[in-house]
Amino acid sequence: MARKILKTLTNNLGLKILAVIFAFIMWLAVYNIDDPNKTKTFTTNVTVENESAIREMNKCYEVINGTNTVSFSVSAKRSVLDKLEDTDFQAVADMNRMVIDATGEKASIPIEISCKRGGSSLKYNGKNKYLQIAVEDLMSRRFMITADTKGEVAQGYALGEVVVTNPNVLNVAGPASIVEKIDKVVATIDVEGMSSNLSDNVIPVLYDAKGEEVDITRLTLSNTTVTISAKILNVKELPLHFGTTGTPYGAYRVVEIDSDPKTVKLKGASNVLNPLTALTIPDSVLDVTGAKEEVKTTIDITEYLPEGVELVDSKDATVTVTVRIEAYESQNYQIDADNIIINGLDDNYKVVFQSNKIPVMINGLRKDLDKLNVESLSPTIDVTGLGEGEHQVTLTLVLDEGMYAYQEVILDIEIVAVEDEEDGDNSEEESGE
Repeated sequence: MARKILKTLTNNLGLKILAVIFAFIMWLAVYNIDDPNKTKTFTTNVTVENESAIREMNKCYEVINGTNTVSFSVSAKRSVLDKLEDTDFQAVADMNRMVIDATGEKASIPIEISCKRGGSSLKYNGKNKYLQIAVEDLMSRRFMITADTKGEVAQGYALGEVVVTNPNVLNVAGPASIVEKIDKVVATIDVEGMSSNLSDNVIPVLYDAKGEEVDITRLTLSNTTVTISAKILNVKELPLHFGTTGTPYGAYRVVEIDSDPKTVKLKGASNVLNPLTALTIPDSVLDVTGAKEEVKTTIDITEYLPEGVELVDSKDATVTVTVRIEAYESQNYQIDADNIIINGLDDNYKVVFQSNKIPVMINGLRKDLDKLNVESLSPTIDVTGLGEGEHQVTLTLVLDEGMYAYQEVILDIEIVAVEDEEDGDNSEEESGE
């Protein structure tokens, strides 16, 4: 039996071996036809390593064309490629291998492409890829942060001090071409409708000299937010009060003091503003010594604001003041003797005036003279200690401020006893009989 089997296996052995070889060739051909080599393009992000190398040169970079991706083709069996995706590849640009061109403005960095899986069966076509970058000097500057506001506070209130804290200085680092454009750094707080103090954390904004915002994408800021605080103050409108120092020329006097504006709006804490009824400017500010015509001047009233008080609008600081000056005029008046008040007269005596109409010349401003009421002068004489007989006494008048008697008025009077006068009358009656 065994010999029979052996004979069967060895019979036509050459043909059988040939058949096996042919079958293998056929299998290999079919395999290659079903799973052929193919090429596929992949795209992946480029990872930059060792960036400190360029910073140590005090330079910074920007990828040219604004992209940090790379595309490449890979050849392999279809069965292998079909399993691969873009994320299976990594592309690394090592700054230590950077080559800067002769201008010093551009550089090339070799990109090393590898696959996380697939190994040596992958063939990269045109594997030599480079990351092209623009190179420029690195610059760092410090800026004081300017405080600003937007919106309007509530009615009846005014904006007080606005300050930036924590921090009030910003360090900015980045490409020199960008940093050099920066003119100022501003932090803005919204005060719309506010009636009390407030504080907020805001993002500082960088502006160039034209007032346009600077893109900070490539800049490094020491702080991304800063704290800004704003005081909201009470408002009160007060009249301006003025005085003068010195005396005008001769008979000239100050008639009126006028100002433009006549009132001013002040802001401050309520406990400071509430007691104020006017803003008084010291008399020494307006000197009218020897003046005989209008005096006009401008005053900066900020010097005379009480502590803790500010102007609502700084434009109101300058006030125009006009001091009107006019000469005194003289006018005659007649005073009835019956209207003269007699002081110091004994009840047993009476005063007989030489004239029932006493002329008085009064010197004053025309507007005051026109309004003068003679009865309001309260004419008075004092006869204290004077006995019977003829005397001369001084007439005293009560004058409004700014008016005075042009000359002293001396009256001739006679003091007589009331009883003697009555006796004299009786004697005349008896003689007549």
